[in-house]
Amino acid sequence: MKNKKEDEKLKEIEEWLEKVRFKKKFFGGVDEQDVWTKISELNKMYESALRDERVRYDTLLEHYRKTEIEKQDREEDLSWMKWLKREEIN
Repeated sequence: MKNKKEDEKLKEIEEWLEKVRFKKKFFGGVDEQDVWTKISELNKMYESALRDERVRYDTLLEHYRKTEIEKQDREEDLSWMKWLKREEIN
């Protein structure tokens, strides 16, 4: 059950990974500092996506808790009403 914002974040990361290029060194390989910089950028994107997902998850949990409490309250009210009706009959 993904939301639009999550899809956008993952798409952003996917596009970044497709475009990322590393600086080359004169004698083979890549510039280590540039690699660490790019890893840091990627990490920030993942942290942002994770933070957003945690907010969404916490919101869903809170909603579920509230609806469960409301459901239990309704069931208790029904039980109480049934008990009262039985008492009225007796």
